[in-house]
Amino acid sequence: MRKFAAFILTWIIATTPLLAYEGEMGYFGGTVPGQKLLTTTEAANTKRSTSKITLPYKETIYLTGEPVVVTGTIQFKPNEIDKEKGSGNYTESYVIKAEDASGESKITRTISLETNYLYDPVARQTTKTTEMKKWTELAVVNGNTYQLDGKLSSFSKSIIEDYTPGATYYRGDVSYEAVYKDVTGGANNVTVTVNGPIYGYEHNFAKTETQKRSITIENGKQGYYIEEMPTYTVHKELQYGANEPDAISFAGNYKEIIRGEGSNTYNIIAGSPNLYDNESVGSYNVLDTPKIEQLSAVNLSKFKGHPAESDIRKMYSLKIFTEDISSFSPDKVVTRGEYIKMLVNALGIEVLDTEEKKSNKKKDEEEVVIFTDISKTSPYYPYAMAAYNAGLISGGTFSGSMPLTREAMIQLNVKAVGLERLGTGATQTSYIDDDKIAVWAKPAVYAAAQLGIAPDSNDYFLPKKQVTYSEAAAMMNQYLDYLRYELQKDYNDKMMP
Repeated sequence: MRKFAAFILTWIIATTPLLAYEGEMGYFGGTVPGQKLLTTTEAANTKRSTSKITLPYKETIYLTGEPVVVTGTIQFKPNEIDKEKGSGNYTESYVIKAEDASGESKITRTISLETNYLYDPVARQTTKTTEMKKWTELAVVNGNTYQLDGKLSSFSKSIIEDYTPGATYYRGDVSYEAVYKDVTGGANNVTVTVNGPIYGYEHNFAKTETQKRSITIENGKQGYYIEEMPTYTVHKELQYGANEPDAISFAGNYKEIIRGEGSNTYNIIAGSPNLYDNESVGSYNVLDTPKIEQLSAVNLSKFKGHPAESDIRKMYSLKIFTEDISSFSPDKVVTRGEYIKMLVNALGIEVLDTEEKKSNKKKDEEEVVIFTDISKTSPYYPYAMAAYNAGLISGGTFSGSMPLTREAMIQLNVKAVGLERLGTGATQTSYIDDDKIAVWAKPAVYAAAQLGIAPDSNDYFLPKKQVTYSEAAAMMNQYLDYLRYELQKDYNDKMMP
């Protein structure tokens, strides 16, 4: 039964298409504000688009050993990975057009890349390798025109994507050599060699990508060396607005604002002899118009002044709490089933409806019971299956009515975003009551404490304490703020100079 259930899980995972995540900035040193995340309403009604996307774009051209910043657009098309097939290929295409403020320096680049991928449903990972199909480019810099020689140029990229229940992480490397002819009369080719890693992630509340690029330029007479770091981040933030008129049926509501920003920093370590010292280092940003969505207003007048009033209001506005407000009690203990539903809703884990399940089920497929203690008619069953399909929980006993403890909550939180490895091997935490923490929960508690998403009661963890709705709201808000801001800060602190 276990083997068959594992086969069914693998099949369910493999029938949900995955989108290729990396590359919104391209791979040539440019930066963008990023494609916007879906709003709460969009996520409920649409799926991520696979049509062509055009974003604002900035790039620095270094062909002459001096930095020339150009502004324009980048166009690309997201690609899907066929998990059911397990392996395949697709074409990545980028069209970049940009020029400087004077219009005298500009770049036009069109490149097609062939990507082959292999999906591993057990590891929940995809590995991808990419080579160049066709590359055309024309750059005009300070009166000189450079044309790319596609036959002499080469491009290589490798990526690994890791799919955790509530977030996708990726890491890779890019290496290419671009050979340009100076068509204005230069006798020698200009060869640009670039190497560097890519890191990124995406989840329901934020996404980011950072590239570290080491650039060597040779023109037959002298050489230049540059280091640069293009990056972008998109995140959702909540803002509460109190209504100004008195004669309105609700006092105010939260709005969700989706912001995107790209930046690039560069350091010309060896550049043109005409370069002044203060021109060797620089940075710039590229912004886009924020996307705003009004969230539902909730009447919490009977809880006015409660310490968790703001946290509870946010939970209802984000549709993470769905209980009838008239019977809601902040002091009620949360069950395991209720909290798993909260996590599924918060992280945007896909919940298949009955019709989708029927359409995915093969005619001769044997009915498999994943959970022994929950009926398919239970309102928590779709969320239990969503959590199971995403790898958040195992099959067998769901234990949905069991009161949620602090250590069980933290174990679910850490696993949901795939950061269990940060506590691997941990046998002790810094809490005074460390000896009260269950062995199975200690690695997650250790990781959560390092990440700043663990509760702390005067240096006590209180692992067996049952979690109330008010405590769940406060901890969930802390957890989501980590996903919105602190996770991206970790990437900045570790990678940026």
